[in-house]
Amino acid sequence: MYDTAVTITRTSGHDGRLALVRYDNAARGNCFDTATLHDLVDALETAAADARCALIRLELAGKHFCAGWDTSSFAALADATRETVAADLRASDEALQRIRRLPVPVVAAVRGRIIGFGVGLLSAVHLPVAAAGARLSLPEARYGFAPAGVGHTIARSVPRPQAYHLLTGAATATADQLLGWGLVVRVVADDDLDRVVDDLVDTLLAVPGPTLRAVVEVVESSLATGTADQAYDISARTIVAGPATQGAAG
Repeated sequence: MYDTAVTITRTSGHDGRLALVRYDNAARGNCFDTATLHDLVDALETAAADARCALIRLELAGKHFCAGWDTSSFAALADATRETVAADLRASDEALQRIRRLPVPVVAAVRGRIIGFGVGLLSAVHLPVAAAGARLSLPEARYGFAPAGVGHTIARSVPRPQAYHLLTGAATATADQLLGWGLVVRVVADDDLDRVVDDLVDTLLAVPGPTLRAVVEVVESSLATGTADQAYDISARTIVAGPATQGAAG
């Protein structure tokens, strides 16, 4: 069981079409451990399992998006085997994959620090909007180890020289760099962040819920397979069921 100071809440609005999932470990920069990560993913999956849900807004409380993995858990690594550590790393990345596989998009405001594991969480969010003051850093090398899943994410997302610059802990990435690398969808002034995310949520909720779910299917199936085969069927389903087609038929 994790520290009782950490809270995860789930509420809904707009007749159930919007789910708000809030993670509050603000006192520690919204860092995670195994228990809190899995509880957050469970809350997101529970929200998405409601057929009325079309969109999830993930809110990270306080000043920082995510300060990484809880460093207090590092002491246990002294007695761990390589196989055990590798299995734990894979399990953490699989939890993030569960977020990527959610059937509805997740929107999040990204502010303050994005450190270590926080980069993996950022990459799992479908529509992250960043404040201009947001900064990304990867301090793992300073602790004497190379990032695994986060390293893989960075290596695939940014130019090769920049990957080395970040993963060795020699550089910090700005919000504008994150936008250029495709890790966030937009960068806005810090004071405008919540309003812009509110507007994005309203824009998305104007789209029919089944259509939002179908867009997620199209994007994720295309990325997973590298082909449009599934996208054709998904699109055809929405066209046949869509209001424009139904109106023409009537």
